[in-house]
Amino acid sequence: MRAGFASLSLLLLVLGVSPASSQTSPFDMSTEKPAIPAPGQPATPPSAPPAGLTPAQSGTVQQTGTSARRYIVPFVELVFSGEYSQRSWSIFLTPEQAASKAEFHLGYQNAVIVAPEASRLKVFINGSEVVDAPIASSDNSSDISVSVPAKLLHAGLNDIAISAVQRHRTDCTIESTYELWTQVDTTKTFLSFDGPEAGRWKRVEDLRAIGVDESGTTTFNLIVPSMGQTISTSPAVRLGEALALIANMPNQSFEVSEAGSPAVRPGVATIVLGPASELSKALVNIPAGAEAGPIATLVDDPRLGPSTLVVSGPNWQAVDMAIDDIAKQVDRPAGSLRTSLSTRAWRTPDVPMLLSASSFKFSELGVSTLEFAGRRLRTDFAVGVPSDFYAEAYGEATILLDAAYSEEVLPGSHIDVYVNDNIAATVPITTSGGEILRHLPIKVTMRHFRPGDNTIALEAILMTQADATCAPGAPAQASQRFVVFDSSEFVMPSFARVARTPNLAAISGTGFPYGRSEYAIPLIMDRTQPETVSAGVTLMARMSVAAGRLIPVDSSTAAAAVGDRNALFVSAISQVPPAVLAQVGVSSDSSSTWGETVASIHPNTEATFDQWREKLRGSGWRGQISSLEDWMSRTFNISMSSFRIFPGSAAEFTPQGSASLVVAQEASPVDGGTWTVVTAPTVGALHDGVRALTEQATWRQMGGHLTTVDAADNKVATVDVTRFDFVETQPFSLSNYRLIIANWLSANALSYAVILTLLSILLGFATAGLLGSLGRKK
Repeated sequence: MRAGFASLSLLLLVLGVSPASSQTSPFDMSTEKPAIPAPGQPATPPSAPPAGLTPAQSGTVQQTGTSARRYIVPFVELVFSGEYSQRSWSIFLTPEQAASKAEFHLGYQNAVIVAPEASRLKVFINGSEVVDAPIASSDNSSDISVSVPAKLLHAGLNDIAISAVQRHRTDCTIESTYELWTQVDTTKTFLSFDGPEAGRWKRVEDLRAIGVDESGTTTFNLIVPSMGQTISTSPAVRLGEALALIANMPNQSFEVSEAGSPAVRPGVATIVLGPASELSKALVNIPAGAEAGPIATLVDDPRLGPSTLVVSGPNWQAVDMAIDDIAKQVDRPAGSLRTSLSTRAWRTPDVPMLLSASSFKFSELGVSTLEFAGRRLRTDFAVGVPSDFYAEAYGEATILLDAAYSEEVLPGSHIDVYVNDNIAATVPITTSGGEILRHLPIKVTMRHFRPGDNTIALEAILMTQADATCAPGAPAQASQRFVVFDSSEFVMPSFARVARTPNLAAISGTGFPYGRSEYAIPLIMDRTQPETVSAGVTLMARMSVAAGRLIPVDSSTAAAAVGDRNALFVSAISQVPPAVLAQVGVSSDSSSTWGETVASIHPNTEATFDQWREKLRGSGWRGQISSLEDWMSRTFNISMSSFRIFPGSAAEFTPQGSASLVVAQEASPVDGGTWTVVTAPTVGALHDGVRALTEQATWRQMGGHLTTVDAADNKVATVDVTRFDFVETQPFSLSNYRLIIANWLSANALSYAVILTLLSILLGFATAGLLGSLGRKK
């Protein structure tokens, strides 16, 4: 019997099938992405090693006695879609980690329709290829393990790039390329270090190496033994902002408490803040020197674990000095100009900030010359615009494209440009026989640009006769059809510079207006609730990263004493003064009805109206008007609001049961300030909602004058601004005012028509008067 089983096993191995795989489920053509296990959940057993890898490069992550693990994917989810996809970012390593022997581990799973013989997954570290494997793991997650060459890693920032080239097994259509995906398992993708000191931080700047946990998030456990004291709040916020700027991770949050528990795991740091006399409530041993002067040091505490950061001094004044020593490493003056946005922790290179007319080559934006043999190529880059960017209604940027396509590409193919996933331009390919495009100008509308970083994607849709025929083996053909050269350029014209209030997109992009403030911003919140303080510190930390500097706060100001200053209100809705809610357009009744189960009995009027309008679209004259509105918006970027001379007031907003967090902004009652309210039905919902809001993907969706977040499903909804106030940010300039007026008139078509008509009438009277005074009179 054993001999028979051995013979069967040998036969299966010859056929390329392991005995274990013979017990797997039947072949499944489903293209649904697999469920990646949640942190702490057991992972799916790995499949057989992908073909082409040595035993040392495949299989599960082996327990080799490593002392440190560093998860490297700074995203909640990482999926490579289409025929070509690449993501690149940087990770910070301590000198001890860089000097240690390291292994790179990668876990992934792909769609069953991905052809392994023509699809490759590659990983580069600091420009050197460390993984080049076929994409062949459709049944369950596979693990790749490779040794990192000596001296490839170095202290400081190290670049990581992962790319996937994917081809369909049987289909040659453009539509089939959307079914191709490879999902990286973040729980199995990490660097492991053998060095005994690689898992410890020895210097305060080593906190830049905090990285992420297995779910792509970063957590700071901030322990403040005297949190109940009013004087402790502002230092806690300032320290949180400094640590957030040092780490600069995309999904970071703070948990503030009086007595924390040990949390020694990747992506987590523990910090103790307070005067020396209070430290014994959290630490077993008080660091030497804490009672004599300001200190910021790392200690190994028996209670909280190794590499615990202690920021202390004999009194709160000394504690503030210790925080200043940390903050000066990352802070910058309020009036200094930013030439780039610091995004390397999740996107390389850093995104350039375009403050005026400028141009960049693709090579400067991280796009290399790329040759392509498939049907749909997509590559992207990012540029940043300031908070006072005002050119959505008339502005056009230009891409000067250097590219070429082969003779097999047919007319009807086209090149599309997307801005923040919205179509902005299309260039048809109308000639056959191949062509080299030299600085082909592509006008890109700027209606979808927003303050902060903006992703611009270039997508080539290529049709050929071979794909129409789709002979066996055609999906995997390797002849190059298209190339985009890194000598291409992105050109930004001059644009208007004036800020607007309200505008939540300016907060998410650059922290405006709070990032420009030279005085301490009133931060009004319930300091007695740890969940509220945690939410406040997390929010201010995220805003400081967006602003690129620390934002000073004053947590002792009462709501009634804010006056005309910029202010932030962070509390459960029952703790927000009704006058403040009314000022930002939130119904005061929300404090008693929001979050109740009866909310479902009272449907959202706007949502119900939209549903009925969709149902009756095209029927009756109202349906025809609705269809006309949609057509004008799609074709000419004109909405009915463009035909209003005086914008109406926004309707009072009542949060519904599905919304767990509301962010609302309006001008202060006394002109000169901006008020922003961040609220939720309970302190628990506030804590969870702010944590969801500050994740990179959610944060960049914030906009309008009001944004709601459903923390359970990470759904974001915005309410557009109906009326706004201009906030002057630049010195007087005729050219800037001309651009401001041009954009305003373009956005208000009826006002433009009225002004043009009045000017025409005046010109007619002036001409008649002039002609009446000339010539002979009888």
